[in-house]
Amino acid sequence: MRAFLALAAFFCALAVLPDAAVAQSAEEQGRIAWAEQRGQLLYEVDRAAWVTTDDLAARVRDLAGAGIRGWTVERDGNFYLVVYYVGEGDARAALYRGRVENGRVVSGEVFAAGSRPALTPIQRRIADARDAAARLDRQPCTEAHFNITVIPPENAEAPIDVYALTAQIQDVYPFGGHFRMTVSPSGQIVAQRAFTNSCLNMPRQQNGHGQPAALVITHLLDPIPTEIHVFMSLSIGLPVYVGTANPQRIWSVEGSHIGLVQTPPGRPPHT
Repeated sequence: MRAFLALAAFFCALAVLPDAAVAQSAEEQGRIAWAEQRGQLLYEVDRAAWVTTDDLAARVRDLAGAGIRGWTVERDGNFYLVVYYVGEGDARAALYRGRVENGRVVSGEVFAAGSRPALTPIQRRIADARDAAARLDRQPCTEAHFNITVIPPENAEAPIDVYALTAQIQDVYPFGGHFRMTVSPSGQIVAQRAFTNSCLNMPRQQNGHGQPAALVITHLLDPIPTEIHVFMSLSIGLPVYVGTANPQRIWSVEGSHIGLVQTPPGRPPHT
């Protein structure tokens, strides 16, 4: 909390600082564009799973006893195709299939036992990647379980990125406890990273005065904001101001847009 207040005070001082040049190198611009696009996709995939869970619960009375092992999300034109599956290994089959457009379920169907379609090759890979991520010894930063979100691969042989996201609870916005893993076509985790060194749970209310207009955090692991900052801004519906080091800069993340706000005086912009 002290770090939050200190950076908030520094951000308030930006009003009296000279305008910063906003030029970035082509490499940095590419990384920013990737973070914007990936954060938006991460949010859309996560939301597709969320809204279809509600639709599934409305269609299946005994959801806890249905034997659901996981779900897959894929792009399908302008839609997201979401499948909740039962069974193990080669016997995995779809219990429910829904289509999501603009964050809403536009169609859904439940398959009865004996008529459940087997998972496609890409769906099997997504399911395998979920299982691989679940075996990692990682801990979330709230009492809730991780939300495992799998980015749909380009094809059945492409590597798959899997995110273990600390779930938001009523009182805090969790900026820590998020992880990314890359799973090879053979099912091995070939790369992984954390986005913070520790938990960073931001209170949803500031000093009892309701929801803040924006959040301000520090981020020391990257010179620019990441897809997690984009995901969080989209999820909570607030701008997020990110202070980075080497060089010291302040960035605004508003939805899926990342912009450079200010370079502290005495330091040239990173070009």
